[in-house]
Amino acid sequence: MTRAMTLLLLLSFCLSLSLPPPLAHARWGAVHREVASAADSSSSPVHELTAATFNSSIASAPAPWALVEFYAHWCGACKNYKPHYERVARLFNGPNAVHAGEIYLARVDCANNVNQDLCTRFKVEYYPTLLWASPPTLARGDRVSKDKVEGLEEVKNAHSAERLLEWINKRVSKTYSLSDVTAEGGADRALVREVVQIVASIHDTEEATAAAFKIILDEKLLNLDNKGDLAQFLQLLVLHHPSKRCRKGSADLLVNFDDLWSEGDPSMEVLSKYRICGKSSPSNYWVSCRGDNRGYNCGLWLLFHSLSVRVSDSESPGAFVALRGFVDQFFRCQVCREHFLEMSSSAMGTIKTRRDLVMWLWNAHNEVNKRLANEELKSRKEDLQAPRTVWPTNHLCSDCILGTNREDPLWNEDVVYKFLKNWYGPSLQRSEKFDSKGEDEVSSSGNSALKGAIVGIFIASSGFGLVAWWWRKQQKKRKHMRRRV
Repeated sequence: MTRAMTLLLLLSFCLSLSLPPPLAHARWGAVHREVASAADSSSSPVHELTAATFNSSIASAPAPWALVEFYAHWCGACKNYKPHYERVARLFNGPNAVHAGEIYLARVDCANNVNQDLCTRFKVEYYPTLLWASPPTLARGDRVSKDKVEGLEEVKNAHSAERLLEWINKRVSKTYSLSDVTAEGGADRALVREVVQIVASIHDTEEATAAAFKIILDEKLLNLDNKGDLAQFLQLLVLHHPSKRCRKGSADLLVNFDDLWSEGDPSMEVLSKYRICGKSSPSNYWVSCRGDNRGYNCGLWLLFHSLSVRVSDSESPGAFVALRGFVDQFFRCQVCREHFLEMSSSAMGTIKTRRDLVMWLWNAHNEVNKRLANEELKSRKEDLQAPRTVWPTNHLCSDCILGTNREDPLWNEDVVYKFLKNWYGPSLQRSEKFDSKGEDEVSSSGNSALKGAIVGIFIASSGFGLVAWWWRKQQKKRKHMRRRV
């Protein structure tokens, strides 16, 4: 693949984010399929799972469907079937697979004593047995209890790679082929895949920011008492939001912030005219955060993490206060808000550096996921998305976890911190050069306001109220001077 084709694919995806949700969804799927390459044939593409790793690995599977082969290492039929299963797996498993992220293929050795209870749970009576379902169904399900989980299906009469792929095609209404491999352009395709994921994350941080502002306006949450909380949060966005659109929109709003108030109340009519992340946001369409019970909450976490890795050490205490103030005043889930405030109250005064902030947010997010996972397990909500699990998963960062316990892991926090900085920081920042132009292009006056906002926030870390007031006055004076001229 030529570099020109690479950039063309990137441009087509970036432009798709401005399309209506159904069209954007279709374009995303096309680009997602286009950016993968053939898997490395030197090792097995199938994920080998055990009873200790099954639930967490399946739950965090980066695909809407999962297929698990239950086999025995001594079984002759299983040995004969192995190359067929792996041939299909190479289409879907691994970062360079041609259809990566669409189906997750794994296997469990039932002849291993540690897996006997797991194989009994799924009523494995002969080898190989193939079970198909969505990841949450497999992670929570079984085939022995009275309230069996619907959607768990056994694959039959798929004794070859061709027959197995034919069965899969019928279930997902696709036309996958064993010839869907590419021998050329691996490096370019890897580059495109990385950037597509980056742009998807950028989109979701924009969507979360715009949705938050819309909720504040629609539910009339802004008042004189929390005016400072919003201003402080806007300052953080101006300097450190990963999206140029949102930095500019936040700066424009902050410059005119005092003018939006009349007799103690904000002018909702004027505020509603601000599109903080561009005219197309919010679109109610999510990419990285799509799925039931994800969306806005997932987008906010993504935004918070992205902000945390961008602040300097000296800004970290103020950033922590700004995030806490936003949740306290503008996040509408009462239970979620109280839980976040309870966790953050114990961290007050301990956030001294960027690492403190990054690692506290990461720990807090994992604590939230653990709490919600327990609640969902008790309620047996099989229709939800994949069960929440600790993050990063072993798929993303194999060196982050020490030992083999995936349920309650011992973390290598130095490695985790390095991973988080790269995942939420430079990777997202690199996508700036792929931002589309047009309505969201920053004008020269917008650049001036943005630079002024950055200077204002940098100084404001040690004296928010006075400096912010002075900076806005200076911006207004310059605006009036330009009008005179």
